[in-house]
Amino acid sequence: MCFGLGQPGPLAALRKLFGGGASSNKRMGLFVSVPDLSEFQKRKLLHEFTTFFDINKDGVLEWKDFDMARQRICHLSGWKEGSEKFIKTQELFIEIWRRLQDEGDKNLDGRISAEEWLSMWQKFHRENVAEQKNKVDTENKIPDWLQRYVEYKFNLYDRTGDGVIDTEEFEYVLSDFGVSSKDARTCYLLFSNNHEKKVDLDYFKTLSAEYYRSDDPSALGNFITGKLDFEQGKSQATNKN
Repeated sequence: MCFGLGQPGPLAALRKLFGGGASSNKRMGLFVSVPDLSEFQKRKLLHEFTTFFDINKDGVLEWKDFDMARQRICHLSGWKEGSEKFIKTQELFIEIWRRLQDEGDKNLDGRISAEEWLSMWQKFHRENVAEQKNKVDTENKIPDWLQRYVEYKFNLYDRTGDGVIDTEEFEYVLSDFGVSSKDARTCYLLFSNNHEKKVDLDYFKTLSAEYYRSDDPSALGNFITGKLDFEQGKSQATNKN
């Protein structure tokens, strides 16, 4: 693992869980005072782009990526074509794609590149910095389209539908995205505070906001994708805005 000087990673988070350091119940600070996304934030956003959005791995987001994701969740859940949940899932993905396209498809070509993806997040970040200066609380704010996506992702993890994500469910779903069982279990241990924190929808939304917004490498929300570290180095796509 490689983190910048003064930037604690998973080991620091583990120390907070099992002794020493700040309380594990303390919310991690979000990076809202500087107008530009940090390299750390860009690496997280690009990881989300390549792992969970760009399903066919062609470097751009299109409707077919969302349709493939829709098919995946329906297959994993056993929802047959024409069933109520199948239809609702299709409607949800169409809505998410349309909203994302409105915000991210800068050149209106029906696709969202990695550069456009980062540009969209940079714009959102700057808007929140401006609101923060006006004393508006934007700590947990994420784009409207992402609110629906986070709810979808929670339901994807919650295989039994009991309103809580457990270790086995988290590990099972992430294995479909190439995440090892060991990494998935370690990440779950971190953000669940050694199984003491119930991972319900409200807490998952908080963790998601941290993942998309936080510049703190030890923020617990960083681990909800099953990735333990985000290596240093230049982002593959650079936001020039």
